[in-house]
Amino acid sequence: MNSHEPKLVCFSCKFGWGYAADQPELAAALPHWIPVICSGKVDVESVMRAFREGADGVLILGCPDGQCHFQDGNYQLQKRLTLLRKVLEQFGIDGRRVRTVFAFDPEGISMAERCREMIRELKHMSPLFQNGKGKPNG
Repeated sequence: MNSHEPKLVCFSCKFGWGYAADQPELAAALPHWIPVICSGKVDVESVMRAFREGADGVLILGCPDGQCHFQDGNYQLQKRLTLLRKVLEQFGIDGRRVRTVFAFDPEGISMAERCREMIRELKHMSPLFQNGKGKPNG
């Protein structure tokens, strides 16, 4: 394992994750947290921008199937990510660097732990970019 501390960007649905939590406290615990109106609004460009800006991984927290406030946002995200992983692989980026969790956590209790869990897994991979951002390694 190397000493590199991976940068993880976390997108979360405002209707299912952390809405009942103290927002400033949650933001302090999740330094690269981006609340979105629906996980289905996380598009390919947003994920690619996160990688271009130095992220080693992206975690997207959405609502469970059948529970999306916008009816099918989580389903649309799943379809989009299937294609995105193929595109990432064309750029030499392991598709495991993008993860989704479909559940509810209104108080945001598990959000930091889910981020730490993914960061632990990213530590077993080499850093994605040289010098923090830009050109992929390897």
